[in-house]
Amino acid sequence: MNSLQFNLTHEQWSQQPFCSELEQFMLMQNVHERQRFKVITCILEAVSNVINHTEDSREPIVLIVHCNHDRIIVDLLDRSPVVPKVSFDQCPDQLSEHGKGLWIMYNWMDAVRFQTTVLGSHLRLTLLRHH
Repeated sequence: MNSLQFNLTHEQWSQQPFCSELEQFMLMQNVHERQRFKVITCILEAVSNVINHTEDSREPIVLIVHCNHDRIIVDLLDRSPVVPKVSFDQCPDQLSEHGKGLWIMYNWMDAVRFQTTVLGSHLRLTLLRHH
């Protein structure tokens, strides 16, 4: 399994886009274009949620992308104690300010798991690879 890790502060997130590095990593792993799009979009939504819903902007966000022959796994670890409490069985109202990104994650990924940890929270996104 090949992995790529970022340790991002809120300031780095706003100043240094990492999409091109993610794209290159997944290209090297022969991930299909549509799957790269889904993974990157879901990562951007997840990191944006952390940035918008945490108090301490100095705490790093750890992003690890694992890629092997049958799946892509994204682990996002941060210091926020918040685990979303949103219903994902239907698309949020178009005028709603919350929940759209989470709805996308739950509908595009094969598995989404939120877990509270001793240090904060852990989000794991899993997408099965289609060859």
